[in-house]
Amino acid sequence: MTNRRILLISLVGFLIFGLLLGGKFVYQKQWVDVTILSQSQEIPGVVSAKVESHNGLKEMVVKTNQITNLRQACQILKKVAENVPIRLVDSRNETLERVLGQMQFAVQEGIVSGNFTVMAQNLRTQAENEGVNLELEMDSDAIYLILNQGPAQLIEVIERNGQGDFLASEKDMT
Repeated sequence: MTNRRILLISLVGFLIFGLLLGGKFVYQKQWVDVTILSQSQEIPGVVSAKVESHNGLKEMVVKTNQITNLRQACQILKKVAENVPIRLVDSRNETLERVLGQMQFAVQEGIVSGNFTVMAQNLRTQAENEGVNLELEMDSDAIYLILNQGPAQLIEVIERNGQGDFLASEKDMT
């Protein structure tokens, strides 16, 4: 009789645990993802956003299309992400990737030396020489860089203090 009670209590406990675990999963997949998607789509230039898991680490993947105000968009995305690192996905081409690689010297030198006016001038000169349009902004946390060439756009958020809010941007492969 006592063994049956223990068995019954154990089964009910496992059933309740399974229901709670399943409810948590449904909540995270349905409610949180829908909330992130709806809030992020209000940002001009953001096509979609979702939280994905890569190697056990969560990140919010944000697909963009001709974003214009990167600094403002990133501030909103940080609030939506709730401490999950953000990876921006753009429509870059090889030329824009090459130009960004060349610009990294001036960007890193500007961060280390603190001479951001010289950095901005160097970046604008490099962009003009390559026939690329540059949009550059910064605040106390990061440098926000957009390179445009025709329909192609490369966006990059370079954190100044290594906060880990933004991961390296990627090219949209879809």
